[in-house]
Amino acid sequence: MRDADDGRASDGPTGSDSEPTDLSLLVFTSHRPEEVVEPLRETDLDVAVVSVDDGGSLPSRAATTVRRTRRALAAHEPDAVLLDCYEAMGALVTLLADRRGVPVVDRLVGDTWLRFENGIREAKREGEWGRAAGYRAILGVDEFVFSRASGFVVVSEQLGEVVRRRTGCPPERIGNVPVPAPGGGAGAGAGETEPATGGDRFGIDADRVLLTVTNLKYRAKLRGVETALEELLPLLEADRDLAYVVAGGGEYASELRSVLDERVDDPDARRRIHALGFVDGVADLYALADAFVYVSYLDGYPRVVLEAQEAGLPVVANDAFGMREQVEDGESGYLIDPEDPGALREAVSSLLAEPETRRRYGERGRDRVARENAPEVVGRRLEAFLRRLAAELG
Repeated sequence: MRDADDGRASDGPTGSDSEPTDLSLLVFTSHRPEEVVEPLRETDLDVAVVSVDDGGSLPSRAATTVRRTRRALAAHEPDAVLLDCYEAMGALVTLLADRRGVPVVDRLVGDTWLRFENGIREAKREGEWGRAAGYRAILGVDEFVFSRASGFVVVSEQLGEVVRRRTGCPPERIGNVPVPAPGGGAGAGAGETEPATGGDRFGIDADRVLLTVTNLKYRAKLRGVETALEELLPLLEADRDLAYVVAGGGEYASELRSVLDERVDDPDARRRIHALGFVDGVADLYALADAFVYVSYLDGYPRVVLEAQEAGLPVVANDAFGMREQVEDGESGYLIDPEDPGALREAVSSLLAEPETRRRYGERGRDRVARENAPEVVGRRLEAFLRRLAAELG
């Protein structure tokens, strides 16, 4: 695999052979590049990677992106571009690839349309018309990028259906390739590290711990925590040895703390609900927890569920997005309808009451991650789709 910015080998060739293969791929990536780069290391594709810097001013970033893209396209003459960045920089890459007749395959990890439509509605509701117009403009740029795509890599079946419906892309040009397991991100499995480490670090003093890790940059994920809280509060009020921990930063983190103060009347229960904000090194929390609770109304294929499963935790999640592919209902956790009162509470309660079930579900989840999300497995799926698509495009 090569760094296309300077043409040098970064970590040796991709796959088992040092010679270039019959399919050359130029990858443009920014956020979490390891999700693409690590699986591609396990393939037999000839891959070069361009990192699109998301820092600095827009004109500076645009100039750098144009320079790097032109240089990489000329140097590598790829058969296809895999685009893992969007908005203005993604549009520039797409235009330059188009000019050279190179097909572009867009990788999506979430519902871009829903994300910005939610933002537009929220901005209008708050009377922030400039912000609403900004979201509309960004969505318009992304829609242009998508309109020029020859195919899509998506991280879940549900997202693939969204892409097909929104873009009209034929289903055979949409490849479902999940996110690779983060590996060391979650640390050891549940019970394999000393739970007191997390308890002492975060001031959590409880025999049993329920954990949510989420991204509070989005109101739709705050709503998910609010849904979980409403269901879990009766359990917390009834069991003084139970704690609920929410980790995750973002602009809605402070609003979550306000919600807790307003809605939790029992001071003892409130003391056992911990809104930690952003946590650096979340492995201690996974090791401390007994079960992972995840409700989200905006998602793709959440890494936090993978991390929880790698840590050997059973997962209770809403039956939506990629969670329905990550959690086997009644096997590695439970998929619930958040609109069904008591469903989440009943699922969590049953797990708390049955330690052996928690252990068994956690092992199955960890086995599934090893089986379906190992970088080499994800890489094989990605390579197979790209080869099929390249053959179809001729």
